[in-house]
Amino acid sequence: MPRKFDANEKSQIQQKLLDAGRSLFSRYGFKKTNVSELAKAAGIASGTFYLFYRSKEELFFDLVEEEEHNIRQILLRQLQSAPKSKQAFRSFFKEAFRLLTDNPILREVLLPEQLEAIIRKLPPDRLERNYAMDVQKLTPLIRQWQADGVLRTDADPELIISMMRTLLLLSLHKQAIGETVYEATADLLITVVADGLFAGNGA
Repeated sequence: MPRKFDANEKSQIQQKLLDAGRSLFSRYGFKKTNVSELAKAAGIASGTFYLFYRSKEELFFDLVEEEEHNIRQILLRQLQSAPKSKQAFRSFFKEAFRLLTDNPILREVLLPEQLEAIIRKLPPDRLERNYAMDVQKLTPLIRQWQADGVLRTDADPELIISMMRTLLLLSLHKQAIGETVYEATADLLITVVADGLFAGNGA
């Protein structure tokens, strides 16, 4: 019969699993890390792992969301403190690309075939909640920029957020686009989107 853990023990084990996942996934990659290695690094039995997660994919996605939260906070602070301009908008995306591609956890998600394998093991509502979090955090900022006459008011904030996410997902296709033209392609798309979303002709 599986051992029962109290709330404090559950919290401690959960954190140990997250720490173990961050270390192992960053060092060896998602594909080469298995459940038994994660459990051993967390100091628990392999069977105990499944009391907390149904798969390593779910643990990995918890880490993805933690990293996304940290990056989102950095980017939001940047946008809130920057002058409301197209240049600030372009800088936002460029910094987002840098933070995404430099992060050892999120780099794993930027491999298209790996992302598909992870998504297949996740409950559908996890992805919906992930998108909803972006909408919740970014909508007030976009509405404020619209109220200030900086962003177009005829575009729904959720549609603008969807366009922002689409631009960031471009990093999934770096190899298909071609590494020699990827940076220039991303930069041009960011400029075109910024030009299209901004009201008037602000720099």
